[in-house]
Amino acid sequence: TFGPTLPIMKVADADEAIRLANDSPYGLQASVFTRDIERGEEVARRMQSGAVVVNDCGANYSAFEAPMGGWKSSGVGVRHGPEGIRKYTHRQTIVLTRFAPKKDIYMFPYSRWRSGLLLGLVKLLYGRGRRE
Repeated sequence: TFGPTLPIMKVADADEAIRLANDSPYGLQASVFTRDIERGEEVARRMQSGAVVVNDCGANYSAFEAPMGGWKSSGVGVRHGPEGIRKYTHRQTIVLTRFAPKKDIYMFPYSRWRSGLLLGLVKLLYGRGRRE
C-alpha cells in the first residue's frame, strides 16, 4: 500500500525484512530500528528507497540539505540538464540519528505540550511572513 503507513512485522532476520520491504512498487522512505547503528546503516544501504532513516521515522524531513525523491513508483521524474541524466540513477539518503528517544515525538497520542512543541517547529521551519 501507499502511506504514510508504518507496518510492523515479525521477521526471521534482516534479509527477510529487506526482501519484504523491497517487494513493493513504492520506495519513498523507509526506517530501520536497531541498537547497532553500523548494522542499521548496512541494512539501509540494501533498501530500495529514496530515503532511509535509522532509528527514526521522519528525521530526513528536517535535513534540508539532503535530496528528496523516491524510487520505483514513488519517483516524481525529471528531464533536461543534469537532472535529466540523473534520472537514470538512484539517489538515496541515509540518516543516522545520534540518539533514539524512548517515544518518538511525532507519535500519537499528543499531549498539550507536545502539540505546542510540534506547532512551534512547523512555524519555525515552514512559516512565512512575520513571526510572533
